[in-house]
Amino acid sequence: MDGLLGRTPELGRLMSYRGPERRRGSPDRWWRHALEEIDLGVCLVAGEGQLLYANSTARRQLDETSPLQIIDGQLIASQRNDQLRLEGALADVQRGLRHLICLGRGPGRLSMSVLPLQDGQGRPTQAMVVLGKRNLCGELPMLAFAREHQLTAAELQVLQSLCSGLQPQEIAHRHGVAISTVRTQIASVRAKTATESIRDLVSMVAQLPPMQGVLRVMERA
Repeated sequence: MDGLLGRTPELGRLMSYRGPERRRGSPDRWWRHALEEIDLGVCLVAGEGQLLYANSTARRQLDETSPLQIIDGQLIASQRNDQLRLEGALADVQRGLRHLICLGRGPGRLSMSVLPLQDGQGRPTQAMVVLGKRNLCGELPMLAFAREHQLTAAELQVLQSLCSGLQPQEIAHRHGVAISTVRTQIASVRAKTATESIRDLVSMVAQLPPMQGVLRVMERA
């Protein structure tokens, strides 16, 4: 499943382009591949909630436990109040307004931005829905960050624990090592990444660009 459930005016304009990129393959295909390579859920939605496209990250994220789900080709919130907020945000897209809304409660809470997309005449007709990150940093960006800064396996474990919100004492207890060992590893990570504090280190990781953890094969043109 490639996530494409409909065609928009933007795609029509892309398809009419005849430059070298167009001759190498469908722009429709290329932008879908591009969206599949980022670990952020992205949906393209018509004014009344009809789902036109969802990348694989969004489809995984909008499962039966999510406060927002894909039902019969529509984005539907499980709670009535959340559904009203979603409908209001999608209606405001027609006026060119942007929204950031939060659906659900507790650990399953989902934040999302609803952004207007213009057609060929500059009129907002569809919405791009970008789902909030599921965690501070995905596995692949974290591994790439560790490789870039030459962190050891133990230092990577400590960094992942810090980014999960654990304190040094909790990390020491979880890994079965002395607190002094954890503090030495944290100091080493900070030195290798040129950060002045744990807060700066976690902030640095939070700003890493999203990357999919699975390599995907491009369709043949």
